[in-house]
Amino acid sequence: MIILFVYDLLHVLGRTALVPLRSITFFSLLIAFVVVSILVASGVTEGLDTSIFKAITGSRTYSMDLIMVGVTTTSDIFPIYFSPLLIIAFILIVRKSSRRMGAVLMLVILVTALASLQLKNIVYRDRPDYEFKVEGLEYKVELDTIAVSSSSYPSGHASWSTAFALVMSYMLREKRIGRMSIGMLFWIYPILISFSRVYVGAHYPMDVVGGTLLGLIVGNFMARIFRLHQPS
Repeated sequence: MIILFVYDLLHVLGRTALVPLRSITFFSLLIAFVVVSILVASGVTEGLDTSIFKAITGSRTYSMDLIMVGVTTTSDIFPIYFSPLLIIAFILIVRKSSRRMGAVLMLVILVTALASLQLKNIVYRDRPDYEFKVEGLEYKVELDTIAVSSSSYPSGHASWSTAFALVMSYMLREKRIGRMSIGMLFWIYPILISFSRVYVGAHYPMDVVGGTLLGLIVGNFMARIFRLHQPS
């Protein structure tokens, strides 16, 4: 049942990534983000967040540690010259046939990052007091954040990975592997990133929920502003 639900959800996302800015869906995303932000700022979610956080970090295994570090690192955008997402956008810009898509993708990622950084100053929340250590692996959570002292909410990685998936899934929505839309597959990426951010102790669950909503909002807004939905 869960697998079928996830498949159906990914199918819908891959087919209808962009929503009109004046639609009820977009308005609902805005309301949802505001509500989640208020709940987090007021501390209402603290108990639930802590319980889920402990359950996830308490089920760690060595092999899973290595996988999650690898997954979460793919969404780093600093330093810029070593950012997988920005490198993909740059490659698309260089190619004449995908230049517009790459430019929009680059702007969406950077604007989402800036929006996330500004909101961190508005809804300040301490990051989890958790030290992620893996034997034989040097990895520090604070080194892959926008700023070492930045707030935990919303998750920047969740926001820009979601915005990335939104643009890519929309542009590739007609491409298929058999009966499966390639665009649909891109939504697996922000789901993995969001889970990895909690797993490595960088964020609480509601941080990545807020980041995901922010990514959907900014991604849709930027894509519509630059008329990504219209033919070149």
